[in-house]
Amino acid sequence: MFDPRVFAAVDMGTFAIGGGWTPASPDNESPETRKIHFFNSWESQPAPTVKNLSALLLDAEDEMIAWGYEARRMWLTQGMALRTAGARYYHGFKMDLGTREENGSVEKTGEPKEGSDPADDTSALERTDHACGVNARDLRTASLLTMLLRQVVQTMLQQITASGYDEDDIRWVLTAPACFTDYQKAIYRDVIKNAGLPGEDGRVLLSLEPEAAAHHARVSGARHGNSGPALMAPGARFMVVDCGGGTIDITAYQNDRDGKMIEIGRSLGDRLGSDFLNRRIESDYLLDGFGKDVIEDIRESCPDALLHMIDQWERAKVAVRLDQEDNLNLLIPTAIDRKMGAAGRRRLARRQNKVDDAIVLTPAQLHALFDTVVPGTLDLIEAQLNEMEAAQSDSDTPNVIVLAGGFSNSPYLQQAIRERFATRATIVVPPNPDIAVLAGAVHFCYDPQTRARRSRFTYGINSAMTFDEGIDPESSRMKTPEGDLCGDRFNVFTTAGQSVPTDAEVCHTLFPVYDDQTKLLLRVFATRDADPRYVTDAGCDPLAEVTVDLSPVMRFDRNERGVRTFMKFGETEIKVRAELEQGGGEAVTQVRFHSNY
Repeated sequence: MFDPRVFAAVDMGTFAIGGGWTPASPDNESPETRKIHFFNSWESQPAPTVKNLSALLLDAEDEMIAWGYEARRMWLTQGMALRTAGARYYHGFKMDLGTREENGSVEKTGEPKEGSDPADDTSALERTDHACGVNARDLRTASLLTMLLRQVVQTMLQQITASGYDEDDIRWVLTAPACFTDYQKAIYRDVIKNAGLPGEDGRVLLSLEPEAAAHHARVSGARHGNSGPALMAPGARFMVVDCGGGTIDITAYQNDRDGKMIEIGRSLGDRLGSDFLNRRIESDYLLDGFGKDVIEDIRESCPDALLHMIDQWERAKVAVRLDQEDNLNLLIPTAIDRKMGAAGRRRLARRQNKVDDAIVLTPAQLHALFDTVVPGTLDLIEAQLNEMEAAQSDSDTPNVIVLAGGFSNSPYLQQAIRERFATRATIVVPPNPDIAVLAGAVHFCYDPQTRARRSRFTYGINSAMTFDEGIDPESSRMKTPEGDLCGDRFNVFTTAGQSVPTDAEVCHTLFPVYDDQTKLLLRVFATRDADPRYVTDAGCDPLAEVTVDLSPVMRFDRNERGVRTFMKFGETEIKVRAELEQGGGEAVTQVRFHSNY
């Protein structure tokens, strides 16, 4: 049994990444007094911050030159020489992982970012330790994430070991978006392993980002108004809206009589983070202002100047309000001004009421920009709030909406949420919402406060069951020594929306169909249907595959070669394991999650 002396968390965000840790001690047993240590002295940081930039600078051979703010500084100051040598700059690549269109091809989200890799080929699909059907783009993104995570882990280890602890003393937790599929989490597990973190069960946990933020909100002093009960109080009901750079993620909870969290809604999320505002600034407004030929020249010859303009927007957008009446000007750097020339300046002046030294964003354009992400965010909150209200038995207990994540500092977003939901819920922004996920992840690592979660889907395994004449299709009929079986039945382990305790396991015993069968190949399926009959039904997706070696029990009769198959749904990830009834012990299994899920 692993007995950690240190609890460490890494929040690997789309825009920024950081770590925090705390030692096991009597003073830290209470979350209200728990002391969390952060690293806040990153090379080339513009100001003290607990999170570094999620950025990498790689040479022509994909070896790392620099990372974080230092990578950004080098790209801005030495960009021409680095580009000439074949170097590339990457930022905001986390949400490229597992993106796809409905037809299975890789999703294109706006214009390609500087340094993005066109490795979109899905023809050569590979297997990793935790996933199968992995395309070249996902392998590339996983490689970048591995490099980034390795740097943060090494930085944290230096601080932790300098405090007198060993690497083997540490339990880790990594945050993941609520909208990540189990396939994306599986690739994420490969990233964790390849970054050098331990692979033993229980040594590295995953925490959903809004769930981590909930742990922070509960100990931050956030409450129902000035005199209401704190969010740690029994019976408190609250929704956490984690507004990050890449995603908006939402979960909802009600505390039980012990103050532990019971998930009462569905984990919702979408790619609606603030990074998409940045992408649209470049893909629409800068392109429109400079013209296609000029913007392509800028991207090729002076992308550092283009990044300067995006930085201006990054700083300015946090002041944009829902009732904005003034223009917002992004000053044009000298390098871009030279590329525009006199003709470009005249063209820009005609379009912008004689202004030729800045890109002018009018209030209408700013509203259009925020409409890229805000309406979708409000719809997600609406869906979650409807579920909370439908399940609410005590109308005297108010619903609370807790905003977390860096984008929750946006006055525009806060005003839009209050305007739509203020009559139905109390809106709370806890202290330091930009570090809510990271700090909450440390609390989660030390002492998870979630007692039960809701299953996102109906999960089960393909099984051969008795063939029902007149019901089951002839195409599914299997002739076996035990009679006719239907080979495509959905053996349900848990149903969509079911509340599952975090420590609960569901066990079904399965048997081989034929006497000479030396392996049991099980396929795990997921569907939104609460009562599926066949794994071939519309909406049933193959989620993972499990191979069980039956060679140790082949000496027994076929009906004695039972395989106990366990599935665990209450944790952040779906876990599958199997054990042979004869001989005991856990069977050798392989579990890989599919990219087509």
